[in-house]
Formats: sequence, structure tokens, C-alpha cells
Amino acid sequence: MQLDLTTFILEVLNFLVLVWLLKRFLYKPVLSVLDARQQRIQGEMRKAAVLQEDAARLKQQYEARLADWNTEREIAKQSLEQELARERDTGMKAIQQSLADEEAKNRVRAASAIATREAELVRNATSGAYRNAAAMLRRMASPAMTLAILNILLDDLASLSEKRQEELHKAAHPENVTTMEVVAAHALEESAQRKLGDAVAKVCGKPLQATFKTDTSLIAGLRISLGESVLHANLADELGYFRSQDKNV
Repeated sequence: MQLDLTTFILEVLNFLVLVWLLKRFLYKPVLSVLDARQQRIQGEMRKAAVLQEDAARLKQQYEARLADWNTEREIAKQSLEQELARERDTGMKAIQQSLADEEAKNRVRAASAIATREAELVRNATSGAYRNAAAMLRRMASPAMTLAILNILLDDLASLSEKRQEELHKAAHPENVTTMEVVAAHALEESAQRKLGDAVAKVCGKPLQATFKTDTSLIAGLRISLGESVLHANLADELGYFRSQDKNV
């Protein structure tokens, strides 16, 4: 098959335009959303720090007033018996411990509320970013983009590592594996189907009968099921992968 220079140049231009569009309209909005989220989180943390400083200041005022009150009380009740003084001290220690415990509980509740709010902000920002990215890619999707992804897949199949070639070879060589299912976001022409079938057969070491289906939910690209092995080369699966990695982090 002869190489059509014009087609090759157009495919290269399409790919460069795709990369430029992704950089301008996908990555920058995502980074902006993440920066805004970081600023909101930092604002919440600054508010929490101010609240903690106010609580510490009130605690110091309370302890100072309590010390003054204890001093005045001791002077006013010098004539009381020693047993009453011990009971009074015991009661004061119990009150101080109770206040300290309550203050610790309040700090834990405040920290938990802040952490919950931060987690909610992260989830909302991440979900919104991926929804916007998926919507934008759906508007950009076209048969030409699917064909460009197919060409990238063909290049990858031709340069697979030995380990990956061995995995696909094993997946295709059980006796019951005689077919492969190809699901594409857009219908593939017969020439593209033949190229894909030949490339997979070369890697697997045997010809396979291919069935082709279309599924627009893939946005652009295709997915190949080969026995227990699946080759992902589509935007929907790539978005899903990056989203799962973001949640794991």
C-alpha cells in the first residue's frame, strides 16, 4: 500500500490541532479549578487558625480570672477548716478537668468539620472538572479523531514491548479464542478494519475474526476485547483512568 503524503500531512496537522486544543481548553481549565480549590482550602485553614487563636486567648483570660477568683476566695475563707479547703480544691480540679475535656472535644469536632468540608470541596471540584472535560471532548469528537487514535494504536502495536506481546499472544492462543470484538466511537472504513485486523493478528500470532460495533459513549477511539485481554484506546476510558487515579491520590 503506497503512502499518501497529503493524507499523512493532514493527519499530522489534525493531531497537532488536537494537542493544542487539549492544552488550551482542557488542561488550563482543570488547573484553574484546582488552583481555586486550593485557595478555598487555604482560606478555610486560615479561618480555623484564627478561631484557634481566639479560643486560646479566651482560655488564658478565663484561667487568669479563675486564678484571681481563687486568690480572693482563699483570703476571704482563711478561717475555714482544712478539710473544707481540701474539698474545695478537689472540686476545682474536677471542674478544670471537665473544661479541658470539653475543650479538647470541641477542637476535635472543629477539625473533623474542616476535614469534611475540604473533602467535599475536592470531590465537587474534581467531578466538575471531569464532567466539563468529557463534555468538551464530546463536542470535539469526530470520525477523523477516531481514525487518528486508531493510527496511534497501530503504531503502538508495531512497537510493543516483548512482555506485552507475550501477554497478547497468550490471550489469543486458547482454542476457544477465535474472534475479537472491536467497539469504536465512530464507524470504521473497511480499509481501517483490515489494517487493525492485520496488526492484531501479527502481534497475536494468528488471524482472528473481528466483529465491529459502534458506541458513541467512547467519545473518540476504540476498545478491543481479545479473550480476557482488553486494549483501551479511547478518550472515555482515558478520562475514567485519570479520574480513578485522582481519587486514589
